[in-house]
Amino acid sequence: MVTRPKLSPWLAGVFVAPEHRRRGIGAALVERVVQETRALDIPRLYLYTPGDGTLYIRLGWSILEHTFYRELWGNQSVTIMELATNAR
Repeated sequence: MVTRPKLSPWLAGVFVAPEHRRRGIGAALVERVVQETRALDIPRLYLYTPGDGTLYIRLGWSILEHTFYRELWGNQSVTIMELATNAR
């Protein structure tokens, strides 16, 4: 996210088609990335989502802020979240 250059690395590009949602696919994808991040000994991981972050909150992520990311989402609000990868 170019507006938050100090936050890195980012989880990005996770998308599950609507007809395949609610089957644990998104959670499995996120958890796999988190495992790789831990293996690389990276202490924090960040993401932003146009939604409220319910999936990510369930997976242990915390909300950092709600903001507008005009470059990508126009006037839509996004939620910026973080996960302390070594906290478990």
